[in-house]
Amino acid sequence: MILALRCLPDSGQILVHLALRYTDSSRWRFASGGLWTGLTIKQVKRKMLTPDAGWRGWRFVAPTGLGVLAAFLLLWGLADKYLWQDEAQTAVLATRMLRFGRPLAYDGLNLVTVDIFAAEDIRTISQRTTSPRAAIDYYVGRGDFKSDTVWKFHPWGQFIVAAASFKMLGQTTIAARLPFALAGILTVLLLYRWVEARFGSPLMAQLAAVFLVFNAYWILHMRQCRYYSLSSLFLVLTLMSYSLWQRRGLWGAVAFITAAWCWFEVDYGTVWPVLGVLFVDALLADRRNLWRPVLVGAALAASIAPFIYYYGLWGRLAAQEGAWPTRFRHTVFNLNEYVVPLPMALAAVALVAWRWKALPAAERRLLAIACGIMFALAIWVPSVAPGAYLRYVIIATPVACLLSAWVLVRGFNLRTTYAWLGAAVLVLTPWLSMPLHVLHRPSSLYPNSPVFRAELSTLRREIFAYRPDPNRLVIGWLRQNAAPSDEILINYEDLPLMFYLPNPIRGGLGAFRVEDDAKNPPSFLVIRHSTPFVHWPVFQREIDRYQWIAAPVNAPDIMWGNNPDPMAEAQDFNTERKIIVARRATGAEGAGIP
Repeated sequence: MILALRCLPDSGQILVHLALRYTDSSRWRFASGGLWTGLTIKQVKRKMLTPDAGWRGWRFVAPTGLGVLAAFLLLWGLADKYLWQDEAQTAVLATRMLRFGRPLAYDGLNLVTVDIFAAEDIRTISQRTTSPRAAIDYYVGRGDFKSDTVWKFHPWGQFIVAAASFKMLGQTTIAARLPFALAGILTVLLLYRWVEARFGSPLMAQLAAVFLVFNAYWILHMRQCRYYSLSSLFLVLTLMSYSLWQRRGLWGAVAFITAAWCWFEVDYGTVWPVLGVLFVDALLADRRNLWRPVLVGAALAASIAPFIYYYGLWGRLAAQEGAWPTRFRHTVFNLNEYVVPLPMALAAVALVAWRWKALPAAERRLLAIACGIMFALAIWVPSVAPGAYLRYVIIATPVACLLSAWVLVRGFNLRTTYAWLGAAVLVLTPWLSMPLHVLHRPSSLYPNSPVFRAELSTLRREIFAYRPDPNRLVIGWLRQNAAPSDEILINYEDLPLMFYLPNPIRGGLGAFRVEDDAKNPPSFLVIRHSTPFVHWPVFQREIDRYQWIAAPVNAPDIMWGNNPDPMAEAQDFNTERKIIVARRATGAEGAGIP
């Protein structure tokens, strides 16, 4: 915004010449010039920054409408599908937090472990399948949980949120997902408010929120009983509080430390690269008084350090799939395809660099931070995460939406109509993501189309259409046919059974107690042949010990239930191959059964 003030002699008038290069000119009273009489310069400034009276009654329409749309997409049919493996891990540990005051991996009946098959030691598996103690000792040594089986592989924030919901609403599917969906709605509203406040452009705020609401995989991840929505929310809160710290000193610093600490407690993986970018910016901006950002950093470090020790983060690195270059390519692909198209990110970098001196200091710093976060995640995720899954970068979508909105409104300085046309291209088509396909073609497992964003169809299908839910079908049959004390042998998706059923559950990715028949043999069997990442020889040995009577459960044999990752969309929910559900034959029932 360029403002020229000229006092007219002997008239007490101020002639105002205003060129709105960086704001939505339709929202302000004087877009090209005007005459205000009898006003001081301070009054002129106040008038210039006050929205038009006609807009005051309508300024809440856009955020309200976007909030309602977000609520519709995030809450509709939230309990239609049962929790899948990852969600159930959060839910089971939350129920144990309610029961024991801590998220225990082992409650004396069932064991929760980290589902990373690459971390499994195949050489020792036979030693762990007959004894609960041997299995627990192995996973303590691997770092899944502490010696008293208190969970430490994830911070406890998500368990506390889910436990509070269970306390108020009961142990149900809707209670498990609701607080996380509400966090997603709040993220949309806060992003709108923050962009409007920091950039002074309702148009830019509207575009950023629209990009977020219509990001199909962001919506699907926010509907999960998992830390994703909390991490996305605290990313926005951390950036908001950082801006406050840079403007207002002490109380802003307190807000920043609080937001960053809370973010660490829900996602201690993603927080580090973002904090690194923010403190680099703070140190560069306050070079003459380095003690200020150093003091804030020390206070934040002191608040986090006890938990770093408790969670055992020093030197801990998860087992990883594939080589670093492969994980890097997949991470960049996910960022380009589902978070921010690479041409849009590069345009933001180029435009910020080109206009660096012309941009207001606060604006260019925020934009540099946003670009830095995208770059940092592209390096950080393949370096520390178990695999290059979309879940590890999808939480940064609000920052990507800010960058895309800025490029259209401020970077290219488009008129409102053209900005919305550009937004439609970004939301509805994959065209801006397609240049990178020359270097990394989309996997056949991922839905894609050269004309229309295939994930929008995925979003419609996942929220509004019916599909068979294997977990609901299997659990429903077991609930009707198994007594609470009957032991169930299952090779994968064992955690949903722990959440919905009171039974002893044997198996899972770690093959817990699969061959522990000293007291009771398994009464029921649930086998997915679609799952390759399990200890198949162990399960086959136990299955061959008994004869089984197949149950008429028409559940599709697919790897996952409500998995929001793009690769899960390649699953054929109408497959003729069904999950094997059977009960163990006893006495004469077994005669003649192969």
